[in-house]
Amino acid sequence: MNKQLSINLQIENQLRIDQVIKINQLAKSYNGKIYLLTKNKSEINAGSLPTLITYLLTVKSGQVLSVVIDGPYPQLKLNDLKQICSSTVVMQNHRVLQPALKMKI
Repeated sequence: MNKQLSINLQIENQLRIDQVIKINQLAKSYNGKIYLLTKNKSEINAGSLPTLITYLLTVKSGQVLSVVIDGPYPQLKLNDLKQICSSTVVMQNHRVLQPALKMKI
């Protein structure tokens, strides 16, 4: 059964390239979908390295990123994501009740 989990990441410092590559590898190895939502509601597929790098180059310190994990056992992938980004971001997670619902914490 697929579940959807959303997490807000507040970027303290720009992600390092090794972190971006690990996020990309995590997304590619996952039997689901991991993507970032932009301010204008566009989806950035974390499994596409060029798109991911291009988008993350535009992210500034203090900006909040919305990451959505959609697939089986999203909590396990969330833990992996936390481990990859642990020194760079402040995390606030919440469950997505409806994909179109915008939540602020």
